[in-house]
Amino acid sequence: MKKLLKWIFICGVLGVALLGAGLITLKVMYPPQKLKAMAVSYAKDNFHREIAFDKVSFNLIGVTLTDFALSEAETFAQGTFIKADKLQVKVALLPLLQKKVEIRTVSLDGLAVNVIKQKDGSFNFDSLLAAPTAQQDAPADDSASADEALGLDLTAGQININNCAFSYKDLQTGMSAAVNKLNLKIRDFDLKKIFSLKIQFTTAYQEGDLSASVPVTVDTAVNLANLDLPQAYVNIKAITAQYKNMRFLLKGQVKNFAAPEVDLTGTLSGLNQRTFADFLPDLPEFSLPEITVKVNAAADLDKSTADIRQLKLAVLNSGFTASGTAGWGAANPVYQVKGNLALHLGEIVQMTSSVADFKPEGEITGSFTATDKKDGKDVSGSVVLKNVSALYDVFTLKTLNGAIKITSLDDISCPVLTGLFNGEKFTSSFSYKNIKDVLNLGLNLDLSKLTLDKFPAADEEQAGEQPSAQTQAAPAAQDGSQMLMNIKANVKIGAIKVPYFTAEGFNINADLTRVSAAMDKANGQVDFTLKPGAITDLDSLVKDTKIVKILLLPITLVNKVGKALNVEIFPAENSAKKGQITFSSAEGKYTFVNGVMNVDKTSLVSKLTNVNGSGTVDFPKNDINMKVSATVLTSQTPIIMKITGTLDNPKGKLDVLNTVGSLVGGILNYKTPGKVVSGTASTAGNVATGAVKTTGKVAQNGVDTVKSTLKGIGGLFKKSKNAGAKSTPAK
Repeated sequence: MKKLLKWIFICGVLGVALLGAGLITLKVMYPPQKLKAMAVSYAKDNFHREIAFDKVSFNLIGVTLTDFALSEAETFAQGTFIKADKLQVKVALLPLLQKKVEIRTVSLDGLAVNVIKQKDGSFNFDSLLAAPTAQQDAPADDSASADEALGLDLTAGQININNCAFSYKDLQTGMSAAVNKLNLKIRDFDLKKIFSLKIQFTTAYQEGDLSASVPVTVDTAVNLANLDLPQAYVNIKAITAQYKNMRFLLKGQVKNFAAPEVDLTGTLSGLNQRTFADFLPDLPEFSLPEITVKVNAAADLDKSTADIRQLKLAVLNSGFTASGTAGWGAANPVYQVKGNLALHLGEIVQMTSSVADFKPEGEITGSFTATDKKDGKDVSGSVVLKNVSALYDVFTLKTLNGAIKITSLDDISCPVLTGLFNGEKFTSSFSYKNIKDVLNLGLNLDLSKLTLDKFPAADEEQAGEQPSAQTQAAPAAQDGSQMLMNIKANVKIGAIKVPYFTAEGFNINADLTRVSAAMDKANGQVDFTLKPGAITDLDSLVKDTKIVKILLLPITLVNKVGKALNVEIFPAENSAKKGQITFSSAEGKYTFVNGVMNVDKTSLVSKLTNVNGSGTVDFPKNDINMKVSATVLTSQTPIIMKITGTLDNPKGKLDVLNTVGSLVGGILNYKTPGKVVSGTASTAGNVATGAVKTTGKVAQNGVDTVKSTLKGIGGLFKKSKNAGAKSTPAK
C-alpha cells in the first residue's frame, strides 16, 4: 500500500513537471507578440474586424488578457463593439490529476458591449454570427460526451465580474436601453452543489422625452445538479428594484430548468403620483398601501405553453386573482384565463389634503373569462358597484349602485345604475356595442338637478382656436375612416345651473344613426325642450360642448347674423342683464338625412324676443339655408332673416318684404288705441309688402299711422356706416 501511494505521488510530481514543461514550451513557441499577431490576423480574415489588446500571458496557474477590444465592422474607425480592461483566470494544477478542474478565481473587469439595431433592421453583430468558425471534429457519440462532462468535477472559488456595461440602441425608433455598473459575484461554484450568486446593476431607458434609471440587486443560491436540468433549481433570496420612491421586492424559487416551475411572492411599496410624474404629470396626489404579488406557474418550453396556477395581486383586503393557460408557439399568442376582482375603495386610495374633503368609498366586485379569440375582445363577465364614490375634476359621483354586464369588449351594458351626481339623485341605464366598427350607444338618464361650477377641462387642442367647419368635416382617422355611432338617448334633467346657462328643466330625445364628429353621415331625429332659464354667454356656452352647439345652432346663427347687421336680436331687460338671453321656453325638432339637418322647428320665447326658425344645415357641403323670424318688439312684429353661407362664416340679410309687412300690420294692431278696423291693418300690411297698390280709398289716418310707424322703427334696422346694401357676412 505504501508503495502504491509512493508510486502515485511520483506520478503526480512527474505530471506536474510535464505540465510545467509544456507551459514553458508554449511560452517559448508562442511569445506574446506572436500570439497578438495571430489573433489580429484571425479576426481580420474571419470576422472582418480589428482586434486589439495590450498583452496576453500564460503561466503555471492561468492566463491574463489586458485592454482587449473588438471593433465594429471593418475597423475601429467605425466604433468599438466589445472592450474589456482585464480578464484573468487562475486554476489549481494538482486537482487536474484527480479529474477535477478547480478554478481558484475568474475576474473580468470593465467589459463593455454595444449592440446597435441599424435603420435597415440589421444588427452590428450579424457579421459575427455569419462568420466561419474553426473546424471541429464532431464527437462520435453525443451521449458519451455528455457522460464524460458529467464525470468531470468543475469548481471555482471565486468568479467576479466588475463594472461591466451592456448598451442597446435602436436607430429606427431612437430608443436606447442599457445595463450599467454590472457587478457579479459567485462564491464556491460547484456543478454538483449549491453555490451563491449575487448580481448588482442599473438599468437605463431612453425614448423621446421619457427616461428612467432603475437600480437592481439579485441575491440567489443556485444548484445546477451536475447539469441534470430537471433537478436544477434556484432559490431567490431577494430581487430588489427601486424607481424614485417605489421599491419592488421578489422572493421564491424556480425549479426544474427543463420545464420551469415558478413559485414567487413579491411586494410593491411607495407607489404614489410622484412615481409616474415623468410621463403622467397631471395625476392628483395619492399614495397606495403596499401591494403584494404571488405567482405560481409551470412552463413547458418544448411546447411553448404555460399553466398559470395562480396570479394574485392584493392590497389590504382588495385583490385580483387569475388562473388559466397560455401559449406562445404559434404566430400569435393564445390564452384562456379566468379572474376575480374585489376592490374596497376606501382602503386602496389614500388621498392627500388637496382632496381631503372627498373620501373614496364603496366596493367593486367582478368576475370574468378571457380568451385570445375575436382579436382579444372575447372577454365576458360582470362588474358590480356597491355604494361607490368617485371624483372627476368638477363633479362627484356618490353611492353608485348597479351591475355592468360584459358580453364582450364590444358589448357592454348596465340595465340600472343609480346614485348621486353632485349630491342630486339620478337613475340611468346605458349600453355599448361595436358592430363592424359602428358603435351602438344607449343612454337613459333621469337627474333631479344639475349644478356645475365649471365644465371639465378641454383637451389642449380643443381649448385653442376652433377649427373651421371644413376641418371639422375632415375624416378623423389617418386611414380615411371616421368613428361612427348609433345613438339612442332619453335624458331628463331638473333644474340646471352650469357656466353660462340656467334652466328650470331640460328634456332631450335622440335616435340617430351613423353619427360622427363631422355629422356628415347622420340620420335620425333629435328633439328637446327647455323650461324657463337664461343664457349669460351664448358664444362660450356653445364653444365648450359639441352637442350644445348643434342643439342651439339656429339661435347661434341668428345672433351672429344679427350682430353683423347691427340688429339687436336679444335686447337686455335691464342694464344689469346686458348680454344675457332670458327665455321662458325653448324647443327644437331636427331631422337628419345623410348629414343634412332639417330644422323642423326651433323656437325661443322670452319677454323681449321670440325666435322661430326652419331650414337646413348641410354638414357634408358645409352649407346653410335657413329662414328665421325674430320678434323684437312684440309677438306681432317679427323680423324675417334669411341665413346662408357656411357654419364658420354665416351670411344673413333681412327679408325686407315679409319683415316690413309683418311690422306694419303688427304695430297697427299693437299701437293704435281702441279697436282698429282689421281691414285697415290688413290693407296697410299688403301695401307695405307690395301685394296691392295704394289708392285714395285708404283712410288718411291709416296712411299717416303707417308713415310715422315706419319712420319710428327705422332705427331698428339702422346699419353702420360701413354696411352696404348687400348682405353682410358675420364677423
